[in-house]
Order: sequence, then structure tokens, then C-alpha cells
Amino acid sequence: MILLVLLGMLVGVSDAIMCYDDIELDNVQDYIYRLEKKPLDKYWSKYVKPKVNENNEPVIQRYNMHLSYTIFGKFDGDPSDATITAGYYKQDNSLIYSIEVDCGAGMWRSYTPNVELPEETEKYQEGQLEESCGDGEIFDVILKVQQAHLMNWLYNGQALQEGSQNVTHRKNGERVVRERTLYVPSPDDRPRGGAADATKIKIQTTGSAVITRLAFGRCIAWPEEITRNCTAVNEWILKRSKSKTEGHILYGANVPTYQMDCYNETLYYWIQSKIRPDEKSMPETAYCCCVNMETGKLFTGDKNVDCQSSKFCTQTCTGAYDADLITGT
Repeated sequence: MILLVLLGMLVGVSDAIMCYDDIELDNVQDYIYRLEKKPLDKYWSKYVKPKVNENNEPVIQRYNMHLSYTIFGKFDGDPSDATITAGYYKQDNSLIYSIEVDCGAGMWRSYTPNVELPEETEKYQEGQLEESCGDGEIFDVILKVQQAHLMNWLYNGQALQEGSQNVTHRKNGERVVRERTLYVPSPDDRPRGGAADATKIKIQTTGSAVITRLAFGRCIAWPEEITRNCTAVNEWILKRSKSKTEGHILYGANVPTYQMDCYNETLYYWIQSKIRPDEKSMPETAYCCCVNMETGKLFTGDKNVDCQSSKFCTQTCTGAYDADLITGT
């Protein structure tokens, strides 16, 4: 049975940290998550004044979408024949980009549309899994979308993409060369098409692999199994970040700045000053939010109540402070 879920129609297990959706699933093996609106809809973006060239003609802008999907699951039994397949698709079900994790073979493979024959798919890249699948273990799959043709997958913190390119652009009038991931093969011309036309993500598993949760948005989510240990949560975030030493510079899902502030090994500070911004936050700022000291999640679950977007955080979050947790009484 395939579950069809529209954005906002189900109440999630939690808000995680600034996710649009955080949906608990009952060990499913077929699942489709649909976007309410296309990624280029202004629903997702701050207003940007249209650019023009020297002839006052409109310039097609590149889109920096930064939407991410985090899929959580577990192996409920012997995983020797388990597979996990996840793909990003357009409205007509044509593929944008997908991956397959093959536990039995210890391999991963990625697939893209054939550039000449878009209705056909072909293998893009493949590699060995860094970790074997284990009975009773949890796993996660992340799709990080940066631009219409720049996106990548991770599995348990392993980048499922290889290669890079140097891209030239201008910043404050200066020519800047930046290393980026490769453009994902596509029949669509850049800068639009590709992930800009996405409407859904599909997940299918076989064998003992089951899906337990999906979190979506400009957010950071982590497994429920470790949420009561701030140190473990930060280790999880860092492994999937753009850290040069403990994560992936190019393939990370977030910058390492957006770790949680820990009071001690297990407890979180009641006020978090570096929560990842979104389309509604002030430019060049992070959110500061009041959180539950035991779980790290928003204290009331309401971003408008718990969080503030400004260059200087003025929140005290006294209501979130729990002296009994600190004193152990």
C-alpha cells in the first residue's frame, strides 16, 4: 500500500527544529510525500527584486532553494536482502534524481534521467557502503537540494555522490571561484528545470528495511532514539554537516554552526542561539529559540512563540529553564 501525504495534512510527531513537516510513519515500505507548492513558488522564498542587464532586460536568476528531506528508518530483522530506494520526481512521474542502498551487496547506486531520452533512467554513479546494515539498527537518508541542478544524497552520513566542479560567479562586484558539487545530469536546461519542477519524493524499501519518519524543510532533524542525549545529537549532526574534519565539505546537509548548545552531556541549553534560518528570517541572521532541555525541541512547538529572528537575541526563555533537571531533584 502506498501512502499519499499532502504537506500540512498530518500532524507530525514533533516540529523538530524548524521543519515544515515532521511525520511519524508506522514501519511502512512504500511512501510518497508531495509538496504543496513547487520549489520555485514564492511560498518558499523571500522576495527578491528581479534583476536586469545593461539593456534593462530581465535576467533569469538561479534559485537557491535549500530544501532538505530526512528519511528515518530501521532494520526490523535480518537486513541481508534489504534495499532502500528514494527518488525525487516531477508531476508526470519523470525522475529527477534517485538512489538505491543495497545492503546485501554493500553497495549504493544513483540514477538520473537519460539526457537524450528523458522517459528512460540510467545509472549515474555507484560505490561501496561505508557501514554494513545491521538487524535492529536505525538508518537515515537525506536529500539536500541546493539549486535546480545541484543536489545530493547521504546515507547514514555517507555522501552518495562523487566529484566536484569550479563555478565562477560575482559577489559584491568581485569575481569569485567556488568549488561545488557536479550538476546532476538532466534533460532540462539550466538554471531551471530539474529540482525546480519537483513535486514529490518517493521511498520504497524491501526486506527488513522499514520507514519510521520523514522530516522536511529548511531544518535539522535527528533520530528520536538519541534526542535525549545532546552530545549524541551533535555528533549525528556534525557527521552530516559541511565540516572539513568530521563531515563533508561539499556534500554536507548543513553548516556545522547549526549544532545544538549542550548544557552537559545529555541536557540542552534552554535557549539556543544558532538555529538554522529560513525564508521568513531576517537576512544574515540565525534564529534564537527556547527549547525543551531534555529533547532539544521547540519549547511550546510554536515557532512564533519560541523563536526570534534578529541580529541580537533578546530572549531569556525563563519558562524553558528547568532547575529540577540541573539539580537532579
